[in-house]
Amino acid sequence: MNQLVAIAVYTFREAIRNKVLYSIIFFAIVLLGLSSVLSTASLQQDARVVQDVGLMVLSVFSDLIAIFIGVTMLYIELERKTVYNLLSKPIARATYFLGKFLGIALTLLVQFLLMAAVLSLVVLDRGGSLDVTFAQALLLTWVQCILIAAIALFFSSFSTPWVSGFLTLGLWLVGNLLQELERYLPQIEEPVAHTILSGVVRGLPDLNLFTLTTQVTYGIEVPWTYVGQALLYAGAWGAAFLLTGLLIFQRRDFI
Repeated sequence: MNQLVAIAVYTFREAIRNKVLYSIIFFAIVLLGLSSVLSTASLQQDARVVQDVGLMVLSVFSDLIAIFIGVTMLYIELERKTVYNLLSKPIARATYFLGKFLGIALTLLVQFLLMAAVLSLVVLDRGGSLDVTFAQALLLTWVQCILIAAIALFFSSFSTPWVSGFLTLGLWLVGNLLQELERYLPQIEEPVAHTILSGVVRGLPDLNLFTLTTQVTYGIEVPWTYVGQALLYAGAWGAAFLLTGLLIFQRRDFI
């Protein structure tokens, strides 16, 4: 356990040194600039638009940061050969791999909390309210961010940052379009194309489940049972990607 925590803390410090969290400054500038543009609208409309667009920007930025950290942190240590020194000590590869993930998750939590705080302040400044649905939306947005990090770390266990980033970004894009693809599925008559698209729809995580932007904008209550199911869904997919990545990493030859 001490080794796991030590690796997680080390990963967090490395992420800070790589200036990953400076993306928060850019996010704040974008959000504040957006608020000034919306200043001509009524307070109620302004707050709703800020919540809508703000949650979207928060989700996109968090996921992009998760992809960047997930595909680079392991590769950096391979390039520096730091991993060789660590694994030559009595540290299990599973401990190292899971420690990297926990460190990435900690980094993402810090940047997400800071960006969420900026968004919340802007919403309050525009006359909006921070209700339960807004909190649920933030929670599921962060959960999606962690899932994306697990996917990125999985790909980085066997490929380069560029390839891992491309694959993760592609899965992220498809995951956000799964519901549209599912609606389009009955219109495909060609058997092979139908089978392939059906496999994509059923074989990839549906990231739309973590988006509550519409509910927040229109004040629609979200049952906690739905939130719980979404958490279990993310946990199952995240565990699957991490376990598969760990199995690949354990068999990887570093010599």
